[in-house]
Amino acid sequence: MKRVLAQALSICVLSLLLSSSQFVAAQETGQQLLKVAGAAMSSDIVDKWAKRFMETNPDIRVVVTGSSAGKGFQALIDGGCDIAMMSRAISPSEREKANGKGLKLGEKPIGMAAVALVTHPRNPLNELTLEQARKMYTGSYANWNQVGGPDAPVRCLSRRIPESGGAVFFWNTVMDGEAFGKATVFTESWETILKICGAADDLPLGIVPQSRNLSSVKVLAVRKNESSPAILPKDENIKNGSYPVTLLFTFAWDERSDRPALRKFVEYCRMQGGQ
Repeated sequence: MKRVLAQALSICVLSLLLSSSQFVAAQETGQQLLKVAGAAMSSDIVDKWAKRFMETNPDIRVVVTGSSAGKGFQALIDGGCDIAMMSRAISPSEREKANGKGLKLGEKPIGMAAVALVTHPRNPLNELTLEQARKMYTGSYANWNQVGGPDAPVRCLSRRIPESGGAVFFWNTVMDGEAFGKATVFTESWETILKICGAADDLPLGIVPQSRNLSSVKVLAVRKNESSPAILPKDENIKNGSYPVTLLFTFAWDERSDRPALRKFVEYCRMQGGQ
């Protein structure tokens, strides 16, 4: 318990130090600081947009921090960020917390992000149907040979729910809200899933944001059903809606803010995301 508390305290201190250094850096350059935090499903995409935004808006400094939808929304409530990135719906308890703090929530759809199914590169299997993925994650299938793969046990990997919006989306959309199987391992980050799938001695199956660097793993194509084409989570397939595990992510902020920089960045991202 003491170790957990010490780790939590260290994270809080580091967060405060980073926030302070960002504020000082912005003050020294005369820039407005805009902090965006939340869903790691969308953070890579938003960070890319932020860099382009700052090129044409040098008076605004945008800092994007990816963690989870839950942590991002909590940061918004606590005043730790200006915009929360959400890869799932805001929960009733979160809205209650926001109301308790006197926040007037603003929300807008921003863009699309995809959940990629990944495994170890030596796995000869190239694709899964949504039904096969569901059965593997619920534990109905325990061996890769049940989906046409090698005779090897399946170890499924996921972020925790409801903390991770991407995991919630996968659970609702692919698993139909069924319970995860006993062989499922829950991790604290997408990076852990990528590391395990890229280096494990067995053949794990993981879900990760498509926007991450996936060079260390094998990305599986996904079929909606047996008669549908196998679609890889490429940018064009996400944009045209053909990749079946694609979610809409949103921004949330406090409408009481009268900062033009905030609204300017929100609208810029909406345009980039086609919303």
